Amino acid sequence: MKKTIYLCLSAALLMTCLPAISQTLAEADAAYFRQDYKTAFDMYKKLGDEGEAAAQYQLGHLYESGRYVSQSFDNAEPWYRKSAMQGYAKAQANLAWLYVNGKGGLAKDVLQAVLWYEKAAAQGDSEAQERIDNLYNFYPDLRASVARQKETVIEKKQQEIAAQRQTEFNAQSEKTRQESLTCMSKLADDPRTLSLASKFALDSKKAASMEMLANTSKPGAKDKPALSYIVGEWERCIDIQMERRRKFLPPEVDSLISSYRLELRTGFADLYAGKSSYGDMARLRAKLDIDFKQKLDALTAKFQAQEFAEAKQKQDAEAQKRYAEAQSQQQREAEKQRQADARRALDMQEAQARAQLEQTKQLQRNVDFLQGLQMQQMFNPRPQQQQQQVVQQVDNSVYVQQAPPPPPPPPTPSRRVNCSSTRLGNTVTTNCF
Repeated sequence: MKKTIYLCLSAALLMTCLPAISQTLAEADAAYFRQDYKTAFDMYKKLGDEGEAAAQYQLGHLYESGRYVSQSFDNAEPWYRKSAMQGYAKAQANLAWLYVNGKGGLAKDVLQAVLWYEKAAAQGDSEAQERIDNLYNFYPDLRASVARQKETVIEKKQQEIAAQRQTEFNAQSEKTRQESLTCMSKLADDPRTLSLASKFALDSKKAASMEMLANTSKPGAKDKPALSYIVGEWERCIDIQMERRRKFLPPEVDSLISSYRLELRTGFADLYAGKSSYGDMARLRAKLDIDFKQKLDALTAKFQAQEFAEAKQKQDAEAQKRYAEAQSQQQREAEKQRQADARRALDMQEAQARAQLEQTKQLQRNVDFLQGLQMQQMFNPRPQQQQQQVVQQVDNSVYVQQAPPPPPPPPTPSRRVNCSSTRLGNTVTTNCF
């Protein structure tokens, strides 16, 4: 019973309060028309602070006309703008007038004036449309500038939408990444994983140890259940991010990842079947990791080049359009200079991106070279008499130098040989000592 009474009272209160606002606005308008500007200003001020668009417009008009208050375009502008932002046509037209005349603390800007006049004209303000036509006639280049400004606004809006989607994607990707990492962490701490920890590396980001690479043993009956469980759980942890990956990554990258996992899965199958050893699996995985990173770097460079090519093509099209719309030689020369500056900035951005990508690739090549060299030295040792390579890594750069050759053996001391010959008939005998 009490709840019913409370609801009825609430409904009655709501119904009586709704028309009270309109009645107050009407009373403020009545006070204005009977020239009681003080009462009208007080009522409009109260309603304007509460967000009433019509009252905000009237406050701007009172400041502009100087009725009851001192005339001040600077004080009128904020109220006109508040009302115009809510779509009030009269406020939009008056704000445009301030832009045309450079009043209210605003710099003269006929472009912004046209944009606000258009908003008012779209709501049926015929006077606003007439002023738009007058501005276009007085400023020949204004129509093209308005069109470019609209394109800029649309592009900015699209960028904001894309940025918002990217933010949402990053948040969701981070969530799934953390879920995947948590899954991998639990798997790494599992007793079955720990039982094979010395035989193969679960985390592909960590290089296999020399002991793993040199392991010639194969899974026995005791290892196979643990191996089967680990590989299955590892696949499940990776698949947590599959849906997001296929939805947002380019098809070429998704195909590369799928191919890498298929080859890795085949390697584990051969290991389980006894066709390969733990060391074979470790070397296969190291090779697949290197190939994957190299192919991914190549795809990244390809996508980057495509993005810059599209940006340059769009830039050229915009420059041709702006050049064609230019009305004087001076404007065309200014457009050429603007285009040259824009292209120079884009070329610099592209060069920086390429340099950063090349630096990343070089660091990865250094790591891959050292890893490959270690594997080569382990499984293909060179004879002792051959020259050895000395590998140094300084400041993320790899230097390979040939070791100096061994010194030549000391020369054998020479000695003098004396020979004498004797003749006996037709026989000559030579003796040397």
